Amino acid sequence: MNTHDEIPNPDATRGNKDIEAAVNRGLAIAMLKGVAAGAALMRDEGVPLDVTARVLINPELRRASDWK
Repeated sequence: MNTHDEIPNPDATRGNKDIEAAVNRGLAIAMLKGVAAGAALMRDEGVPLDVTARVLINPELRRASDWK
């Protein structure tokens, strides 16, 4: 059994929370200043391009925790 499968990586967990926060900030900026501004913020904060596209282009695919 691989111990890496048993113990979550704390850095990965933190990274996911950082990305989640960046997505929410980007969504807020997109609603206030436009999609391009929200996309730029997410890019600058390291949100993967596929995630940025998903949350900005397809609101129905957003996670329940994403800013509405």
